[in-house]
Amino acid sequence: MKTVIVPVSGGKDSQVVLSLALAAGHKPVCVHQNTGYDHPLTYQQMLEMEAFYGVSIEHTHNRFGGMFGFLEHAKYFPNSAARGCTQRLKQEPFADWLTAKGFTAENSEIWFGMRSDESANRADKYGTLTPDDVFSLGDIAAFYTESKRRELGKIPCRLPIVDWNTEKVFAYLISEGAPINPLYTKGHHRVGCYPCLLARKAEWQAAAKDKTGAEHLRRMISLEDEWATNGNPRKFIKVHR
Repeated sequence: MKTVIVPVSGGKDSQVVLSLALAAGHKPVCVHQNTGYDHPLTYQQMLEMEAFYGVSIEHTHNRFGGMFGFLEHAKYFPNSAARGCTQRLKQEPFADWLTAKGFTAENSEIWFGMRSDESANRADKYGTLTPDDVFSLGDIAAFYTESKRRELGKIPCRLPIVDWNTEKVFAYLISEGAPINPLYTKGHHRVGCYPCLLARKAEWQAAAKDKTGAEHLRRMISLEDEWATNGNPRKFIKVHR
């Protein structure tokens, strides 16, 4: 039997996927693509998940030392046209982790928690898939099809809850008495990066009311002002204030 890898964000969707992998008799290898930019409650949630499900969650780490290290290096805020944070902070470390662990298309498959009803983009990309469909990591992102990562791009992937809606996800977690990330009760719909630089305005407004979120916003505003002073207005976008 192939090893099932479950990338865990600390959010509800990947948590359900982890639970389903265990219920199917697998001993999943769990990994968090750590950007150093999650909320403390999310890190605490992953500790509670380890205890509840009896698993260990490994963490990848990027070469920039986290989100703010990346921003200082890149000198722009990721946006829909230039989304470098995903590749630099998540995909590159994940590829290194897969390689170091010796995972290949022959000995592993990856179960992701993406759902088609999360957004219009995901509906376009995954709307025709079912939980039984198998595709490749290279289909998830072109990054994994580049020459030095081409073998990693062949690792098979599944989306076990691609056709679930949000209500079903929460109902499942509640039914098993699992811990749920408390950020959801604070007005957040997504609990990955805090806040995601491409998040809706409502997510930024909720983050601004939180101690950690407010500090992250202050640091971003400081970077924005620094870049403008240094005459670099082309590569950044205004953060929500």
